Amino acid sequence: MSQKGNDFLSVLNTWPEYFENMHEGLGTTYERFVLHRYFKQMQEEFKIKSVLEAPSFGMTGVSGINSLWWAAQGIIPTVVDDNEQRIGLTRQVWDSIPLSVDLKFQKDWTELPFEKNAFDLSWNFASLWFIEDAVSFAKALDRVTKKVIFICVPNIHGIGYKLRRKYNVVPAELYLENIHPKNIKRLFNDLGWQTEKSGYLDIPPWPDIAMKKEDLFPEIGLGFLLKSSDLPGETERTCIVDYFNGSKPELEKEILKYSFMEKIPSPFKQGWAHHRWFIFVKSDSNS
Repeated sequence: MSQKGNDFLSVLNTWPEYFENMHEGLGTTYERFVLHRYFKQMQEEFKIKSVLEAPSFGMTGVSGINSLWWAAQGIIPTVVDDNEQRIGLTRQVWDSIPLSVDLKFQKDWTELPFEKNAFDLSWNFASLWFIEDAVSFAKALDRVTKKVIFICVPNIHGIGYKLRRKYNVVPAELYLENIHPKNIKRLFNDLGWQTEKSGYLDIPPWPDIAMKKEDLFPEIGLGFLLKSSDLPGETERTCIVDYFNGSKPELEKEILKYSFMEKIPSPFKQGWAHHRWFIFVKSDSNS
């Protein structure tokens, strides 16, 4: 049964339903495949052999599966969440594919229960704004990361984000200061990490609405568009799990035909992109 989500960030309340119907829609499936391009580039450049995703909750859709690509390359990712119920449901999804993952529960983000330099890559997607003490979290991530830190956050300069910000109440559990680019850079630069690269990603031809279009359109009087839409993923189950379990091998090609805007000039990306990304490296990361 669909639950009423927060209008600013629907997944705060609707995350359980994605485990029930496994339908993420076109938008989430698109951003997952776009992320794979960045994973591949980092794998080639930094020779990644171990991966930490923490925190793992943030992306609209099935929680805890953002690192499936790494597992498909033979690297067992460590995925950390602060909700034990989600971890149990996430484990069922990974087992159903099947792919291997090391799922961990961690309530306190000021600490990470791993050895120093345990991971070549640490990363997260749209989850930094859930952390109250970002400085302590950055220190924890610094301690356990050997080569690369990859951070993706909502694009605060995007039209979609600005409209959501203007017309909706921001949930108390979000710390918006954590997703400001200057603050993100300061967090890790102050710890000796260099900003290797940064930019915009997740730039499809549709706006950033932070929920499935089939849920949003009826609310704003545009439900009739769903009946005539020729976009894949809006009226039938679309989920990247089906790509990894082999039932929809054509899904990547089908979804990424909408990725032509990923290469538009930066001034336009700033206004339309759904997310910003940052790659931080230690000085010896290429050694």
